[in-house]
Amino acid sequence: MKLPIGISDFQKLIQGRYEFADKSNFIKEIVNDGAEVILITRPRRFGKTLNMSMLQYFLQSNYPQEQNLFEGLAVSEDVEFCKTYQNQYPVIFISFKDIKKSNFADAYADITRLMQDLYANHRHLLEGDILAEDEKQKFISVLNQEAIKTNLESGIKQLSLYMTKKFNQKPILLIDEYDTPIQAAYMNGYYDEMIELMRSIMGQALKDNIHITKAILTGITRVAQESLFSGVNNFIAYSLLQKKYGQYFGFTEAEVIGLLNKSEYVIPLQGIKEWYNGYRVGDYTLYNPWSIINCLNNEGILKPYWLNTADNSLLKSLVSNASTVVKRRFEELLQGKSVEAPLMENLVFADLNQKEDVLWSFLLYVGYLNVLSTRRQGYLLLAEIAIPNKEVGCIYDEMISEWFSKAISLETYDEFVNSISTGDMERFEVILSAYLIQSGSYFDFNVNTPEQVFHGFILGLVLGLRDSYIIKSNQEGGYGRFDVVLIPNDKKKNGVLIEFKTADRAELLESRAKEALEQIKLKKYTAIFEQHGIKSALAIGLAFCGKQVRMSYENIRT
Repeated sequence: MKLPIGISDFQKLIQGRYEFADKSNFIKEIVNDGAEVILITRPRRFGKTLNMSMLQYFLQSNYPQEQNLFEGLAVSEDVEFCKTYQNQYPVIFISFKDIKKSNFADAYADITRLMQDLYANHRHLLEGDILAEDEKQKFISVLNQEAIKTNLESGIKQLSLYMTKKFNQKPILLIDEYDTPIQAAYMNGYYDEMIELMRSIMGQALKDNIHITKAILTGITRVAQESLFSGVNNFIAYSLLQKKYGQYFGFTEAEVIGLLNKSEYVIPLQGIKEWYNGYRVGDYTLYNPWSIINCLNNEGILKPYWLNTADNSLLKSLVSNASTVVKRRFEELLQGKSVEAPLMENLVFADLNQKEDVLWSFLLYVGYLNVLSTRRQGYLLLAEIAIPNKEVGCIYDEMISEWFSKAISLETYDEFVNSISTGDMERFEVILSAYLIQSGSYFDFNVNTPEQVFHGFILGLVLGLRDSYIIKSNQEGGYGRFDVVLIPNDKKKNGVLIEFKTADRAELLESRAKEALEQIKLKKYTAIFEQHGIKSALAIGLAFCGKQVRMSYENIRT
């Protein structure tokens, strides 16, 4: 197979005879959608730009194609539709996907160049006497990057006017990745300046613009209407929470199976599911297309391909600064559980660090969470959410590993993980004590720190064992509920069970650690290992007092 890695130009895809999933019926649904302004939000690398490019090549009349790029595709079966709409509209296509600068001045310069490129693509409008002299001067000022701020902000709107004059037909407006500059601005501290600029550009292009037939926008998030789209009429947004257009972004299971059947490598579907699917949009279960294509191109090796395609610093900042309630929910998510959390469809970036529903919603829209079900509770939208797949789990694992490696080196972390699997409890206690001392700036440990905070701390530390162990927390075993258990995939290895206690005075640590160990034995928590065929277990009682820890342990036959 000739796989289109990184190709988002539809013409190049077709003429290069690359393998692809036919999404051309998307064109019919978009054209027949009654809304004049349509926003579709999906995670990065889910085919947004390619679909916009496909729309452009199908609809545009301003750049006629020698080849019918849609011959043999699903949309071509509707002859009447193609006769009515194919190559019948002038099209304006602009993508903000590369506006990611660290300061406003550079971002503004990039937007100036982007507008220059857009106008250069339509330089033919200067020919003849279609434009008045003052309009030509404005046009040339944008081409020369000399336009004043107000002319830059009205650039898209003015271009739609010029094209209407030229073609006697209102253009279709396609705006790709509209929110990329806004996300970059939020991360780099110039959000207010960027939102003001983008509000003016979008507002003039979309609000009461009588010179466009329809506008279609894509992005990762839906920025709140009052922040960006205030006053835009006949506007509708389709996010991961809506069924419509669900099958057109990402690969459906049928499309993945079709690609696997064409591959020269034998790749189990179950492995593909574990690593790359899990996104539910309406009735559709979707797979990450970037990951699937790269996996097929890499001889079917299952590993994270999507992980490093974007900067995850915002995710890391949001989670590390989250409330205790949010962090507790993350603990459950990292164990493969689902949790119920509030969601909202409109994002106000300024609220990301203050409101729980904004945080969960952001993580959903960027592809780091999946919605299993939703329900209404008054005005609240509550959703059952989970980590979608193993690949996304790796993003969280990397984030947590970075937290701990800031306290102690990555080599020491590997040594800590190894001490658990080999049963070297002396080394385990030494490194754990060092982590507690060094991690003060990340975990606010003191004599009043509740047990659940230490619980989350230990869960984060043992995540490095997820490939070799099943890690469970707060589940029933024997005659009660244990704190943390590590069930080895290799039945010849010891299981590990950890119980926590806290003490308000350091002199009580020894007795509290022994109490935790006795609780494991008395309540027969290690009975859980029998269910998995594990014959021996390491029982560990840990007692914490601020940044001090003591341990009591015993090897137990199950």
